[in-house]
Amino acid sequence: MEKNRVSIPQVETLLQQKKLSSYFDLISRPIVTNLIRDELNQIREEKLFDLSFDKIVQRCENRCAKVYKMRVHQVINCTGVVVHTNLGRSPISKASWQAATNLNTHYCSLEFNLESGKRGQRNSLVEQLLATLTESEAALVVNNNAAAIYLILSTFAKRKEVVVSRGELVQIGGGFRIPSILKESQAKLVEVGTTNITTVDDYKEALNEKSVAILKVHRSNFALRGFTDEVSTKELSELLDENKLLIVDQGSGVLEADLPGEQKVKEHIKMGADLVSFSCDKALGSVQAGAIVGSKKLIDKLIKSPLYRVLRPGKTVLTLLEEDLINHLNKVDPPVLSLIKKEKEKVKEDSEKLIAFLNSEKFSLVESKITLGGGTTPDENLDSYAVKINSTKSANTVMKILRNQQVPIIGFIEKGKVHLNLATLLEGELELLSTSLDKIKELL
Repeated sequence: MEKNRVSIPQVETLLQQKKLSSYFDLISRPIVTNLIRDELNQIREEKLFDLSFDKIVQRCENRCAKVYKMRVHQVINCTGVVVHTNLGRSPISKASWQAATNLNTHYCSLEFNLESGKRGQRNSLVEQLLATLTESEAALVVNNNAAAIYLILSTFAKRKEVVVSRGELVQIGGGFRIPSILKESQAKLVEVGTTNITTVDDYKEALNEKSVAILKVHRSNFALRGFTDEVSTKELSELLDENKLLIVDQGSGVLEADLPGEQKVKEHIKMGADLVSFSCDKALGSVQAGAIVGSKKLIDKLIKSPLYRVLRPGKTVLTLLEEDLINHLNKVDPPVLSLIKKEKEKVKEDSEKLIAFLNSEKFSLVESKITLGGGTTPDENLDSYAVKINSTKSANTVMKILRNQQVPIIGFIEKGKVHLNLATLLEGELELLSTSLDKIKELL
Protein backbone atom coordinates (compact mmCIF):
# COMPACT_ATOMS: atom_id res chain seq x y z
CA MET A 1 0.00 0.00 0.00
CA GLU A 2 2.87 2.36 0.83
CA LYS A 3 4.40 1.68 -2.56
CA ASN A 4 1.10 2.61 -4.23
CA ARG A 5 0.94 5.95 -2.47
CA VAL A 6 4.48 6.83 -3.49
CA SER A 7 4.09 5.87 -7.16
CA ILE A 8 0.92 7.93 -7.75
CA PRO A 9 1.56 11.70 -7.51
CA GLN A 10 -0.77 14.13 -5.81
CA VAL A 11 -3.21 16.20 -7.84
CA GLU A 12 -1.55 19.48 -6.85
CA THR A 13 1.83 18.20 -8.06
CA LEU A 14 0.36 17.43 -11.46
CA LEU A 15 -1.40 20.79 -11.66
CA GLN A 16 2.01 22.45 -11.45
CA GLN A 17 3.20 20.71 -14.62
CA LYS A 18 3.28 23.11 -17.58
CA LYS A 19 1.73 20.56 -19.95
CA LEU A 20 -1.36 20.52 -17.74
CA SER A 21 -1.43 24.09 -16.41
CA SER A 22 -1.47 25.33 -20.03
CA TYR A 23 -5.03 23.99 -20.21
CA PHE A 24 -6.27 26.31 -17.43
CA ASP A 25 -7.03 29.09 -19.94
CA LEU A 26 -8.44 26.63 -22.45
CA ILE A 27 -10.90 24.62 -20.37
CA SER A 28 -10.51 26.10 -16.82
CA ARG A 29 -8.51 24.98 -13.78
CA PRO A 30 -11.46 23.20 -12.07
CA ILE A 31 -12.09 21.06 -15.17
CA VAL A 32 -8.37 20.18 -15.42
CA THR A 33 -8.37 19.27 -11.72
CA ASN A 34 -11.36 16.97 -12.15
CA LEU A 35 -9.80 15.31 -15.19
CA ILE A 36 -6.58 14.65 -13.28
CA ARG A 37 -8.52 13.12 -10.41
CA ASP A 38 -10.46 10.94 -12.83
CA GLU A 39 -7.23 9.74 -14.46
CA LEU A 40 -5.58 8.96 -11.13
CA ASN A 41 -8.65 6.97 -10.08
CA GLN A 42 -8.47 5.09 -13.36
CA ILE A 43 -4.81 4.27 -12.74
CA ARG A 44 -5.65 2.97 -9.27
CA GLU A 45 -8.51 0.84 -10.59
CA GLU A 46 -6.23 -0.65 -13.24
CA LYS A 47 -3.44 -1.05 -10.63
CA LEU A 48 -0.89 0.62 -12.90
CA PHE A 49 1.43 1.48 -10.04
CA ASP A 50 4.58 1.10 -12.11
CA LEU A 51 3.75 3.97 -14.48
CA SER A 52 6.41 6.66 -14.65
CA PHE A 53 5.60 10.22 -13.64
CA ASP A 54 5.95 11.38 -17.27
CA LYS A 55 3.47 8.75 -18.47
CA ILE A 56 0.95 9.82 -15.85
CA VAL A 57 1.31 13.44 -16.98
CA GLN A 58 0.83 12.31 -20.58
CA ARG A 59 -2.33 10.38 -19.73
CA CYS A 60 -3.73 13.43 -17.94
CA GLU A 61 -2.78 15.65 -20.86
CA ASN A 62 -4.57 13.30 -23.27
CA ARG A 63 -7.74 13.70 -21.20
CA CYS A 64 -7.43 17.48 -21.25
CA ALA A 65 -6.82 17.51 -25.00
CA LYS A 66 -9.92 15.39 -25.59
CA VAL A 67 -12.10 17.79 -23.58
CA TYR A 68 -10.51 20.82 -25.26
CA LYS A 69 -11.64 19.45 -28.63
CA MET A 70 -15.22 19.78 -27.39
CA ARG A 71 -14.88 23.56 -27.52
CA VAL A 72 -15.99 25.43 -30.64
CA HIS A 73 -12.89 25.76 -32.83
CA GLN A 74 -12.03 27.76 -35.90
CA VAL A 75 -11.71 25.39 -38.85
CA ILE A 76 -10.67 25.73 -42.49
CA ASN A 77 -13.64 24.78 -44.65
CA CYS A 78 -12.43 22.88 -47.71
CA THR A 79 -15.68 20.99 -48.28
CA GLY A 80 -17.01 23.09 -51.14
CA VAL A 81 -20.23 23.60 -49.13
CA VAL A 82 -20.62 27.33 -48.54
CA VAL A 83 -23.35 27.22 -45.87
CA HIS A 84 -22.19 24.19 -43.91
CA THR A 85 -24.60 23.27 -41.12
CA ASN A 86 -21.88 21.43 -39.15
CA LEU A 87 -19.36 24.25 -39.53
CA GLY A 88 -21.39 27.15 -38.17
CA ARG A 89 -23.40 27.79 -41.34
CA SER A 90 -22.59 31.26 -42.70
CA PRO A 91 -19.45 33.08 -41.52
CA ILE A 92 -20.29 36.53 -40.21
CA SER A 93 -18.77 39.56 -41.90
CA LYS A 94 -15.67 40.84 -40.06
CA ALA A 95 -16.87 44.40 -40.64
CA SER A 96 -20.20 43.59 -38.97
CA TRP A 97 -18.46 41.91 -36.05
CA GLN A 98 -16.16 44.88 -35.49
CA ALA A 99 -19.01 47.36 -35.83
CA ALA A 100 -21.04 45.50 -33.19
CA THR A 101 -18.14 45.11 -30.74
CA ASN A 102 -18.74 48.30 -28.75
CA LEU A 103 -22.47 47.61 -28.54
CA ASN A 104 -21.78 44.24 -26.91
CA THR A 105 -18.93 45.30 -24.61
CA HIS A 106 -20.70 48.41 -23.30
CA TYR A 107 -24.25 49.25 -22.23
CA CYS A 108 -26.51 49.86 -25.21
CA SER A 109 -29.99 51.13 -26.03
CA LEU A 110 -31.45 47.65 -26.65
CA GLU A 111 -34.83 48.52 -25.08
CA PHE A 112 -34.39 52.23 -24.47
CA ASN A 113 -35.87 54.94 -26.69
CA LEU A 114 -33.24 57.68 -26.99
CA GLU A 115 -35.85 60.10 -28.36
CA SER A 116 -38.38 59.84 -25.54
CA GLY A 117 -36.08 58.68 -22.75
CA LYS A 118 -38.50 55.85 -22.00
CA ARG A 119 -38.48 52.11 -22.46
CA GLY A 120 -38.36 51.17 -26.14
CA GLN A 121 -39.12 48.10 -28.23
CA ARG A 122 -36.41 45.54 -28.82
CA ASN A 123 -35.12 45.19 -32.44
CA SER A 124 -37.16 48.12 -33.82
CA LEU A 125 -34.62 49.12 -36.50
CA VAL A 126 -34.00 45.48 -37.44
CA GLU A 127 -37.71 45.19 -38.16
CA GLN A 128 -37.61 48.24 -40.45
CA LEU A 129 -34.54 46.92 -42.24
CA LEU A 130 -36.12 43.51 -42.82
CA ALA A 131 -39.40 45.04 -43.95
CA THR A 132 -37.57 47.27 -46.43
CA LEU A 133 -35.49 44.41 -47.82
CA THR A 134 -38.49 42.13 -48.25
CA GLU A 135 -40.94 44.86 -49.31
CA SER A 136 -43.34 43.86 -46.54
CA GLU A 137 -45.41 45.84 -44.05
CA ALA A 138 -43.65 44.66 -40.90
CA ALA A 139 -41.12 42.18 -39.52
CA LEU A 140 -40.13 40.32 -36.39
CA VAL A 141 -37.03 38.38 -35.28
CA VAL A 142 -36.83 35.27 -33.08
CA ASN A 143 -34.12 32.72 -32.26
CA ASN A 144 -34.32 30.61 -35.44
CA ASN A 145 -36.67 29.64 -38.24
CA ALA A 146 -38.12 26.70 -36.28
CA ALA A 147 -39.05 29.17 -33.53
CA ALA A 148 -40.61 31.45 -36.15
CA ILE A 149 -42.91 28.69 -37.45
CA TYR A 150 -43.72 27.58 -33.91
CA LEU A 151 -44.66 31.12 -32.85
CA ILE A 152 -46.89 31.62 -35.90
CA LEU A 153 -48.73 28.33 -35.51
CA SER A 154 -49.11 28.68 -31.73
CA THR A 155 -50.55 32.16 -32.13
CA PHE A 156 -52.91 31.63 -35.05
CA ALA A 157 -53.56 27.91 -35.41
CA LYS A 158 -53.92 26.38 -31.95
CA ARG A 159 -56.54 23.59 -32.12
CA LYS A 160 -57.33 24.61 -35.70
CA GLU A 161 -56.62 22.94 -39.04
CA VAL A 162 -53.54 23.79 -41.11
CA VAL A 163 -53.32 22.39 -44.64
CA VAL A 164 -49.91 21.19 -45.86
CA SER A 165 -48.87 19.36 -49.02
CA ARG A 166 -47.52 15.83 -48.40
CA GLY A 167 -44.51 16.73 -50.53
CA GLU A 168 -43.62 19.49 -48.04
CA LEU A 169 -43.81 17.51 -44.78
CA VAL A 170 -40.06 17.65 -44.52
CA GLN A 171 -37.49 16.72 -41.90
CA ILE A 172 -34.28 18.72 -41.70
CA GLY A 173 -31.07 18.23 -39.69
CA GLY A 174 -31.33 17.53 -35.98
CA GLY A 175 -34.62 15.69 -36.36
CA PHE A 176 -36.77 18.81 -36.87
CA ARG A 177 -39.99 17.72 -38.58
CA ILE A 178 -42.84 19.87 -39.85
CA PRO A 179 -45.50 17.44 -38.49
CA SER A 180 -43.83 17.53 -35.07
CA ILE A 181 -43.81 21.31 -34.83
CA LEU A 182 -47.47 21.40 -35.88
CA LYS A 183 -48.25 18.91 -33.11
CA GLU A 184 -46.26 20.87 -30.49
CA SER A 185 -48.06 24.09 -31.43
CA GLN A 186 -51.39 22.23 -31.08
CA ALA A 187 -52.29 22.90 -34.69
CA LYS A 188 -54.13 20.12 -36.52
CA LEU A 189 -52.29 18.88 -39.59
CA VAL A 190 -54.34 18.20 -42.73
CA GLU A 191 -52.23 16.51 -45.44
CA VAL A 192 -53.15 17.02 -49.09
CA GLY A 193 -51.89 15.72 -52.40
CA THR A 194 -49.22 13.08 -52.87
CA THR A 195 -45.47 13.05 -52.36
CA ASN A 196 -44.75 14.29 -55.87
CA ILE A 197 -47.92 16.08 -56.98
CA THR A 198 -50.27 18.46 -55.18
CA THR A 199 -52.90 20.43 -57.11
CA VAL A 200 -55.15 23.41 -56.45
CA ASP A 201 -58.11 21.00 -56.25
CA ASP A 202 -56.35 19.07 -53.46
CA TYR A 203 -56.24 22.24 -51.39
CA LYS A 204 -59.82 23.18 -52.28
CA GLU A 205 -61.15 19.82 -51.08
CA ALA A 206 -59.31 20.11 -47.77
CA LEU A 207 -60.33 23.67 -46.86
CA ASN A 208 -63.42 24.11 -44.66
CA GLU A 209 -64.75 26.23 -41.79
CA LYS A 210 -62.23 24.60 -39.41
CA SER A 211 -59.27 25.56 -41.59
CA VAL A 212 -57.25 28.56 -40.43
CA ALA A 213 -54.25 28.45 -42.77
CA ILE A 214 -52.26 26.87 -45.56
CA LEU A 215 -48.59 26.30 -44.73
CA LYS A 216 -46.22 26.18 -47.72
CA VAL A 217 -42.80 24.77 -46.82
CA HIS A 218 -39.41 25.12 -48.53
CA ARG A 219 -38.05 21.67 -49.38
CA SER A 220 -34.82 21.81 -47.39
CA ASN A 221 -32.00 19.31 -48.09
CA PHE A 222 -33.76 17.45 -50.91
CA ALA A 223 -35.46 18.04 -54.25
CA LEU A 224 -38.18 16.37 -56.27
CA ARG A 225 -37.45 15.73 -59.92
CA GLY A 226 -39.37 14.06 -62.74
CA PHE A 227 -43.16 13.76 -62.68
CA THR A 228 -43.91 16.50 -60.15
CA ASP A 229 -46.20 19.48 -59.67
CA GLU A 230 -46.91 21.96 -56.90
CA VAL A 231 -49.13 24.97 -56.34
CA SER A 232 -47.52 28.41 -56.38
CA THR A 233 -47.83 30.98 -53.63
CA LYS A 234 -49.90 33.15 -55.98
CA GLU A 235 -52.37 30.33 -56.70
CA LEU A 236 -52.71 29.55 -52.99
CA SER A 237 -53.29 33.22 -52.18
CA GLU A 238 -56.11 33.44 -54.72
CA LEU A 239 -57.66 30.33 -53.20
CA LEU A 240 -58.00 31.74 -49.67
CA ASP A 241 -60.54 34.16 -48.25
CA GLU A 242 -59.70 36.90 -45.74
CA ASN A 243 -60.33 34.60 -42.78
CA LYS A 244 -57.59 32.13 -43.74
CA LEU A 245 -53.85 32.76 -43.69
CA LEU A 246 -51.16 31.81 -46.18
CA ILE A 247 -47.97 31.08 -44.26
CA VAL A 248 -44.77 30.42 -46.20
CA ASP A 249 -41.67 28.84 -44.68
CA GLN A 250 -39.17 30.18 -47.21
CA GLY A 251 -36.31 28.73 -45.18
CA SER A 252 -33.16 29.81 -47.01
CA GLY A 253 -33.31 33.57 -46.50
CA VAL A 254 -32.64 34.51 -50.13
CA LEU A 255 -33.22 38.25 -50.35
CA GLU A 256 -31.65 39.67 -53.52
CA ALA A 257 -29.33 37.02 -54.95
CA ASP A 258 -30.50 35.00 -57.97
CA LEU A 259 -29.98 31.41 -56.91
CA PRO A 260 -31.28 28.48 -58.97
CA GLY A 261 -34.31 26.78 -57.44
CA GLU A 262 -34.82 29.51 -54.85
CA GLN A 263 -37.63 32.06 -54.66
CA LYS A 264 -36.83 35.37 -52.98
CA VAL A 265 -38.67 36.31 -49.81
CA LYS A 266 -40.18 39.44 -51.36
CA GLU A 267 -41.56 37.41 -54.26
CA HIS A 268 -43.69 35.39 -51.83
CA ILE A 269 -44.92 38.66 -50.30
CA LYS A 270 -45.80 40.06 -53.73
CA MET A 271 -47.71 36.88 -54.58
CA GLY A 272 -49.94 37.29 -51.53
CA ALA A 273 -48.34 35.43 -48.61
CA ASP A 274 -49.60 36.79 -45.28
CA LEU A 275 -46.50 35.74 -43.35
CA VAL A 276 -43.11 34.49 -44.58
CA SER A 277 -40.45 33.03 -42.29
CA PHE A 278 -36.79 32.28 -43.04
CA SER A 279 -33.36 31.70 -41.49
CA CYS A 280 -30.89 34.54 -41.13
CA ASP A 281 -27.74 32.37 -41.06
CA LYS A 282 -28.07 30.77 -44.49
CA ALA A 283 -28.22 32.75 -47.74
CA LEU A 284 -28.75 35.98 -45.80
CA GLY A 285 -25.27 35.38 -44.36
CA SER A 286 -25.74 36.59 -40.80
CA VAL A 287 -26.24 35.19 -37.28
CA GLN A 288 -28.57 32.38 -36.23
CA ALA A 289 -32.02 33.91 -36.07
CA GLY A 290 -35.44 33.47 -37.60
CA ALA A 291 -37.23 36.30 -39.38
CA ILE A 292 -40.96 36.70 -39.89
CA VAL A 293 -42.18 39.29 -42.41
CA GLY A 294 -45.60 40.20 -43.77
CA SER A 295 -48.84 41.77 -42.56
CA LYS A 296 -48.41 44.43 -39.86
CA LYS A 297 -51.65 43.40 -38.16
CA LEU A 298 -50.43 39.81 -37.86
CA ILE A 299 -46.89 40.78 -36.82
CA ASP A 300 -48.30 43.02 -34.08
CA LYS A 301 -50.28 40.09 -32.74
CA LEU A 302 -47.15 37.92 -32.71
CA ILE A 303 -45.26 40.57 -30.73
CA LYS A 304 -48.01 40.60 -28.10
CA SER A 305 -47.86 36.82 -27.68
CA PRO A 306 -46.30 35.70 -24.34
CA LEU A 307 -44.38 33.12 -26.37
CA TYR A 308 -42.52 35.87 -28.22
CA ARG A 309 -40.72 36.83 -25.00
CA VAL A 310 -39.45 33.26 -24.74
CA LEU A 311 -38.24 33.19 -28.35
CA ARG A 312 -36.86 36.70 -28.87
CA PRO A 313 -33.09 37.08 -29.45
CA GLY A 314 -30.60 39.04 -27.34
CA LYS A 315 -28.44 42.05 -28.07
CA THR A 316 -25.56 40.15 -29.70
CA VAL A 317 -27.81 38.65 -32.36
CA LEU A 318 -29.71 41.87 -32.96
CA THR A 319 -26.69 44.15 -33.22
CA LEU A 320 -24.92 41.84 -35.67
CA LEU A 321 -28.07 41.27 -37.71
CA GLU A 322 -28.64 45.02 -37.83
CA GLU A 323 -25.19 45.57 -39.37
CA ASP A 324 -25.65 42.76 -41.90
CA LEU A 325 -29.06 44.01 -43.01
CA ILE A 326 -27.70 47.54 -43.52
CA ASN A 327 -24.94 46.02 -45.67
CA HIS A 328 -27.56 44.15 -47.73
CA LEU A 329 -29.45 47.39 -48.34
CA ASN A 330 -26.18 49.08 -49.33
CA LYS A 331 -25.49 46.24 -51.80
CA VAL A 332 -22.51 44.88 -49.83
CA ASP A 333 -22.37 41.09 -50.11
CA PRO A 334 -21.89 39.01 -46.95
CA PRO A 335 -19.06 36.41 -47.07
CA VAL A 336 -21.48 33.62 -48.01
CA LEU A 337 -22.57 35.37 -51.21
CA SER A 338 -19.00 36.43 -52.05
CA LEU A 339 -17.96 32.77 -51.85
CA ILE A 340 -20.77 31.51 -54.06
CA LYS A 341 -19.84 34.19 -56.62
CA LYS A 342 -16.12 33.35 -56.53
CA GLU A 343 -14.93 32.70 -60.07
CA LYS A 344 -14.07 29.12 -60.99
CA GLU A 345 -10.74 30.28 -62.45
CA LYS A 346 -9.85 31.97 -59.16
CA VAL A 347 -10.36 28.66 -57.36
CA LYS A 348 -8.17 26.95 -59.95
CA GLU A 349 -5.47 29.60 -59.55
CA ASP A 350 -5.44 29.24 -55.74
CA SER A 351 -5.35 25.45 -56.02
CA GLU A 352 -2.38 25.57 -58.39
CA LYS A 353 -0.57 27.96 -56.02
CA LEU A 354 -1.11 25.54 -53.15
CA ILE A 355 0.12 22.55 -55.16
CA ALA A 356 3.23 24.45 -56.32
CA PHE A 357 4.01 25.53 -52.76
CA LEU A 358 3.70 22.00 -51.38
CA ASN A 359 5.87 20.62 -54.21
CA SER A 360 4.78 17.02 -53.72
CA GLU A 361 3.27 14.37 -55.97
CA LYS A 362 0.74 13.70 -53.23
CA PHE A 363 -1.27 16.73 -54.36
CA SER A 364 -3.00 17.14 -57.72
CA LEU A 365 -5.66 19.35 -59.31
CA VAL A 366 -9.04 17.81 -60.18
CA GLU A 367 -12.42 19.11 -61.30
CA SER A 368 -15.02 19.40 -58.53
CA LYS A 369 -18.31 21.03 -57.54
CA ILE A 370 -19.50 23.55 -54.95
CA THR A 371 -22.95 24.03 -53.48
CA LEU A 372 -24.57 26.72 -51.35
CA GLY A 373 -25.68 24.16 -48.75
CA GLY A 374 -27.71 24.72 -45.60
CA GLY A 375 -30.73 23.11 -47.27
CA THR A 376 -30.66 25.79 -49.98
CA THR A 377 -30.63 24.77 -53.68
CA PRO A 378 -30.26 21.12 -52.53
CA ASP A 379 -29.29 19.62 -55.87
CA GLU A 380 -27.86 22.67 -57.62
CA ASN A 381 -24.07 22.54 -57.97
CA LEU A 382 -21.57 24.87 -59.62
CA ASP A 383 -18.41 23.73 -61.42
CA SER A 384 -15.21 24.17 -59.45
CA TYR A 385 -11.81 22.63 -58.73
CA ALA A 386 -10.29 20.76 -55.80
CA VAL A 387 -6.89 19.55 -54.63
CA LYS A 388 -6.79 15.76 -54.37
CA ILE A 389 -4.52 14.16 -51.77
CA ASN A 390 -2.98 11.05 -53.35
CA SER A 391 -2.13 9.20 -50.16
CA THR A 392 -1.44 5.51 -49.57
CA LYS A 393 -3.21 5.88 -46.24
CA SER A 394 -6.96 5.39 -45.94
CA ALA A 395 -9.12 8.42 -46.55
CA ASN A 396 -10.43 8.33 -42.97
CA THR A 397 -6.85 8.35 -41.62
CA VAL A 398 -5.97 11.36 -43.78
CA MET A 399 -9.12 13.17 -42.67
CA LYS A 400 -8.19 12.55 -39.02
CA ILE A 401 -4.68 13.93 -39.55
CA LEU A 402 -6.18 17.06 -41.13
CA ARG A 403 -8.65 17.47 -38.25
CA ASN A 404 -5.87 17.20 -35.67
CA GLN A 405 -4.08 20.35 -36.84
CA GLN A 406 -4.00 23.47 -34.66
CA VAL A 407 -6.60 24.93 -37.00
CA PRO A 408 -8.44 21.81 -38.19
CA ILE A 409 -8.78 21.33 -41.95
CA ILE A 410 -12.11 19.87 -43.07
CA GLY A 411 -12.16 18.27 -46.52
CA PHE A 412 -14.36 15.65 -48.17
CA ILE A 413 -13.93 12.12 -49.50
CA GLU A 414 -14.64 11.22 -53.11
CA LYS A 415 -13.80 7.88 -54.73
CA GLY A 416 -11.72 6.87 -51.73
CA LYS A 417 -9.48 9.96 -51.74
CA VAL A 418 -9.55 13.14 -49.67
CA HIS A 419 -10.24 16.34 -51.59
CA LEU A 420 -9.82 19.96 -50.56
CA ASN A 421 -12.02 22.49 -52.33
CA LEU A 422 -10.56 25.98 -51.98
CA ALA A 423 -13.75 27.72 -53.14
CA THR A 424 -14.86 27.97 -49.52
CA LEU A 425 -11.64 29.56 -48.23
CA LEU A 426 -12.05 32.95 -46.58
CA GLU A 427 -9.62 35.86 -46.81
CA GLY A 428 -6.18 34.97 -45.45
CA GLU A 429 -6.89 31.24 -45.16
CA LEU A 430 -4.92 30.14 -48.24
CA GLU A 431 -1.64 31.01 -46.51
CA LEU A 432 -2.75 29.30 -43.30
CA LEU A 433 -3.79 26.17 -45.23
CA SER A 434 -0.52 26.12 -47.18
CA THR A 435 1.62 26.36 -44.03
CA SER A 436 -0.40 23.70 -42.21
CA LEU A 437 -0.24 21.20 -45.07
CA ASP A 438 3.47 21.81 -45.61
CA LYS A 439 4.18 20.78 -42.02
CA ILE A 440 2.27 17.50 -42.30
CA LYS A 441 2.67 16.51 -45.97
CA GLU A 442 5.07 13.69 -45.08
CA LEU A 443 2.47 12.23 -42.71
CA LEU A 444 -0.23 12.10 -45.36
